[in-house]
Amino acid sequence: MDWYLIPGASALLLAVSGVAALRTGFVLPWLRRRVRRVALHGWGQLVMGGSFALQSVSGFVGESAVGTAEGLVAAVSMVAALILLLVAQLGSGRD
Repeated sequence: MDWYLIPGASALLLAVSGVAALRTGFVLPWLRRRVRRVALHGWGQLVMGGSFALQSVSGFVGESAVGTAEGLVAAVSMVAALILLLVAQLGSGRD
C-alpha cells in the first residue's frame, strides 16, 4: 500500500474543514462544545493540513521524510498547529 495516500487524504479533509471554519464558522458537531475561538481553530486545521500535505509530498518523491528538511518543517508546523488548536479551546474569546 502506498502510505503517502493516508497523509494526503488527511490533508485534504483538514483543509476543507479549516476553510469551512474560517468562512462560515462551521465546527464539527463533536468539537462544538470545546472550541471557543472558531477562527483560530480553522487556522490550526489549515496548518495541520499543510503539514500532512508536506509529509505526503515526500512519498511522491520517493524519499523518507524523516531525515530531510521537509520532515523537519512538517514536524514544526504540526506542533504549531497543535498549539493553535489548543489555544482555540481556551478562554471565552468571540470571533
